[in-house]
Amino acid sequence: MQHKNNIMKKQLSLVSVFLVFLAMGFGDAAGQLVSIVEKAFNITPLAASLVSFSGMIMFGVLSVPMGVTQSRIGKKKMLSIGLILFLLGAILPIMAFNFPIILLAVLLMGAGATILQVSGNPLIRDVSPEGKYSSMLSFAQSLKAIGTLSTSLILVLVGTSLMKYGWFSFTPEGAAEPVNMGFRILFPIFAVVLLITLLMVMFFVPNQTEKDTTTPTTLGKCFAALGNPFILMMFLGIFFYCGAEASMFNRIPSILIENNPAISPALGNIVLIVALFVGRFMGGVCLRYIKPNVFLILTVLVSIIGNILLFLPYNAVTTWLSFILIGIGFANIFPLIFSICVDKIPEKTNEISGLMTTAIVGAAIVPLLTGFAANFNPRYAFFVTLACLLYLTFVALRTQKN
Repeated sequence: MQHKNNIMKKQLSLVSVFLVFLAMGFGDAAGQLVSIVEKAFNITPLAASLVSFSGMIMFGVLSVPMGVTQSRIGKKKMLSIGLILFLLGAILPIMAFNFPIILLAVLLMGAGATILQVSGNPLIRDVSPEGKYSSMLSFAQSLKAIGTLSTSLILVLVGTSLMKYGWFSFTPEGAAEPVNMGFRILFPIFAVVLLITLLMVMFFVPNQTEKDTTTPTTLGKCFAALGNPFILMMFLGIFFYCGAEASMFNRIPSILIENNPAISPALGNIVLIVALFVGRFMGGVCLRYIKPNVFLILTVLVSIIGNILLFLPYNAVTTWLSFILIGIGFANIFPLIFSICVDKIPEKTNEISGLMTTAIVGAAIVPLLTGFAANFNPRYAFFVTLACLLYLTFVALRTQKN
């Protein structure tokens, strides 16, 4: 009976952590809300871009300090703090609704998502069977993709339907017609899922496991860890991967707008998100039989093939195939780099977690370069993403030697 209870506790703990990754996907809503908020509140594109910036900047600001704090209070408490901040961000637009409130809500949600990344990625190692960290992290990241995809589907399907019935509509001062505010439905849905996740974490995630044996760290130790060539290489790998992924989400719709205006540009991103989910699920299976460093090479090569197809003249078959290959290829790069680095230097888990989550800020910086390149020709943006992938090829090859 005691053995069965222990198994049940481990299973509930793993389910709780998986729910955390599902909630992480909600953090990607910031980028998807930019164009919607711009239209809804009749503001400039620059002002609307603050929505995405508010969420992403938290990765650069909070990751290392949260890694330091986590080393002292533990992953479970850190995870709970992240969920509470995320929940507060989701509740704010339910209570009041205007552009400043949206900015504050996204800021809190970004802070929460940052902390969930800092705590969740290494926590998977604590609750995973021995030797299955990379596989379990890929499964967890596939759930994050579901969270992202659900946000897109809610925006496309539910928000539009609610508008037809007059729900969540709003008529700005001086406007003749109401504006679609269907995206407001996102926030109560987020709040319910986050509350359930918080309760699951509080009741079922253990305070400490046998693997959770890292010593407290400091800001100095975190930044000093970048002096380790292997950690620095992997840090830049995450930076350029996140930048390439964000750039793809930004630029792929422009291909459809340019060549097939009859198709909703959002469909390109939905296909990309579905491919990410499928790729992560497949990765979780494959990594039970293939070594993580070998699988990293394969997945980067698939990404490069998808990127190269984007340079070809527009053709429906090659274009959609490129979207699928990019999603499948990109799917496991983050969990592979993260898990390979932690497995190699487990005594620096907190430092690595903080640094790798900080590296996600590449999603805010690299798209500036792709946007600049796209000013000359929309296809030029993909030379920037290809350069990022070539660096990742270098990383993948170097992991073979390590």
